Amino acid sequence: MSAVNGHPRLEPFTTTDHVAAAERFARATVFAFELCETHGAPLSQMQKAALIEASLLEFDGLESTLTAHAGVDALLRSLLPVEPLAGKPR
Repeated sequence: MSAVNGHPRLEPFTTTDHVAAAERFARATVFAFELCETHGAPLSQMQKAALIEASLLEFDGLESTLTAHAGVDALLRSLLPVEPLAGKPR
């Protein structure tokens, strides 16, 4: 795997997953800030930074978790028979 600007080159689907996760993270963060303001409890800059930091730490490792789930899914699918057993006598 070659690097581009010091970052490893990612597969297209991985890049799409990263963008989708980043968009959801951004929307959730903005929603959290707006929700606090709407209910009369606006966050200070320090609180906003702490919320973003906690959220990023929660998302850390998401890619490896999803990869592990996909690996388990592929393993389980490989255990299934090639043809469905429906309609075949046992």
